[in-house]
Amino acid sequence: MTTRNRLTRRRFMTTTAGAATVAGLGGLIRPAMAQEGAQLTPVGEMVTATAKEGPYRIAFSNGFSGNSWRAMAVAALEAEAAATPEIAEFVTVDGQGDINKQVNDIETLINQQFDAILVIANSGSAVAPILREATREGIVTAPFNLPVDGTDWSTYVGTDPSKKGGSLGAWLSDALGGTGKIVALGGLPGNSYTAAGWEGAQAAFADGIEVLAFRDAYWEEDRAKVIMADLIAAYPEIDGIWCDGAQVGAGAIKALLDAGRPLVPVTGDDYNGMLKLFDAERANHPGFDIGLMSEPTWQGIFAMRAAVSLLKGEEVPKQQILEPQLITADNYRDYIRPDLPDGVFTDTSLTDAQLREIFGA
Repeated sequence: MTTRNRLTRRRFMTTTAGAATVAGLGGLIRPAMAQEGAQLTPVGEMVTATAKEGPYRIAFSNGFSGNSWRAMAVAALEAEAAATPEIAEFVTVDGQGDINKQVNDIETLINQQFDAILVIANSGSAVAPILREATREGIVTAPFNLPVDGTDWSTYVGTDPSKKGGSLGAWLSDALGGTGKIVALGGLPGNSYTAAGWEGAQAAFADGIEVLAFRDAYWEEDRAKVIMADLIAAYPEIDGIWCDGAQVGAGAIKALLDAGRPLVPVTGDDYNGMLKLFDAERANHPGFDIGLMSEPTWQGIFAMRAAVSLLKGEEVPKQQILEPQLITADNYRDYIRPDLPDGVFTDTSLTDAQLREIFGA
């Protein structure tokens, strides 16, 4: 892969006019942050689809809407759809964390003959057959954020969760000097993102890392705090916490604070609440450390742009893989937003005004 094809968020989203135009993907979005954020890299072959006459009807099947990351992702999609003249209609349906409901939702969207369906899957295996059906019926299918099994979809934008989980596992292992007792907190039960990330993490742990417990925390801070309180009661020694989302990491750290326990190294993503918590507590807890990897809420925009391009008969990459940036004690100040709510994920395309509207701040 050449440097020219290796695209950072800044190169995508910044020009002298303050916005980005992506060749072949169209549309404009403006950056809210100055740091580079995740890198987006085309992988594999270029693909096309049969051109359709616009304007287009596009739907988004959201696996669930239970946290602020999803709220920001939906807001970014809505803003992009409103700014794209080729899109006549954009709707979102909520799977409510139910795998069967999401499959049924997508089947309904097929029957309603939407031109393109974007998806964040509750289960990459469960939605694969219905996306294959949609693709075979001439609907552009664009999963993003969470991978879908196989290749019977049109185009994908998102992280390689196994690689990301492995990087977080390696960081935590190093932070503990290769030895220690840890607990792990994931997302929704059966979710393919957490499953792949946790598998990658376990492969990266040093032999001296002992996993005490793994719990599903639904990517919710309050739920994670309760779960962590139970783990604290069960295990007198916890040296580190692996999480694939920093909102659950923040809940876990707050449980340690409430229990009067030392704060320990923790992993996660670019959740502002974790960044603010680290900034507030690091001086009081020398063992507290963070290894976070951004999970940008803007990735769905590029899935939408790819879908529109395919509907117009243009070539797009089969996959665009996000390569998150590592956020540590050395660079966290480039990401923290002390003036914005905890629920903000800071690698975002949304403006401060949009974020305050979402969070009522």
